[in-house]
Amino acid sequence: MQNIRYAYMNHWKNIPYKSIANFRDFYYQDKSNTAYYSDWDNLLKYQKALGFDGIEVAPWDLADILPLFGSADAFRQFAQERGVAITGMFHGAHASHDKAKFDEVLQAGKQAVDTIAGFGGTQMNTCPTDNYCGIGPLSREEVAQCAKVMNEIGRYATDHGIKLGLHNEFFCGINLSDHREFIELTDPRFVHYCIDTAQISIMGEDLLDFYDTYAERISGFHLKDTADINQPDSIRFSRDPEIQDDGKRWFWELGQGVLDFPALYELLKKHQYKGWITLETDGSPDYLASMAMCRYYIDKELNPIYR
Repeated sequence: MQNIRYAYMNHWKNIPYKSIANFRDFYYQDKSNTAYYSDWDNLLKYQKALGFDGIEVAPWDLADILPLFGSADAFRQFAQERGVAITGMFHGAHASHDKAKFDEVLQAGKQAVDTIAGFGGTQMNTCPTDNYCGIGPLSREEVAQCAKVMNEIGRYATDHGIKLGLHNEFFCGINLSDHREFIELTDPRFVHYCIDTAQISIMGEDLLDFYDTYAERISGFHLKDTADINQPDSIRFSRDPEIQDDGKRWFWELGQGVLDFPALYELLKKHQYKGWITLETDGSPDYLASMAMCRYYIDKELNPIYR
């Protein structure tokens, strides 16, 4: 039995159909590849064919998915019929550093947990607060306030069968100087960690040391490569750094950046990690091609180490 199950972080946007009843007629409308990327039926089948048995959704997907399917459970059943499980959902705990907004942030977190439960998911991967630009640097009291909110949302999540995994962005208000302090302030019974391999490396964490240190708290991974590790404050603290006017990509397919994934998988083997690992292809101009490239890398380079 495999220790790792692979999922895909949903980056398909504005999918108008559940399935296309007459694929040939649809194709002849414009004789392009539009027909191949317009329905959930085919997109989920692509995933399954490439060995990604789960899908993680994002809150901004709900406006498209729920009207189309009618409910989270209906989407879960639709995906399940194609061999794909809903693993969970990404969540942003906006303003969690602000004591005055405690109740508001906690309620939003609970609603996200309820949504994930409706999808049949088990993971809520949560960015701890807003972008550094606009709120940073945070005081020690504000960092502690973020931790307090995470503990309460995590307690509610645990009670509902969901694991809250902290998911830090390289431009988040919780940043390199207080990242580990923040983690230590959270309760390990209720608050876990989802490692985004590229995000924490761009932020300046040593990926291998970070996983080795916090292995017991890791609830999942967002797997992607980067060529831009350890970025300076001027980048991480700037406005909307993930979106660059010149089209710069922060994130790459596995093996196309500089991260040492074979060494990471040696550590997964050392710590006997068991659970989901979610591939992310954000920034790619062709999600399906990126998914296939990454699957080849996983099968050729990583599975021989640990699977």
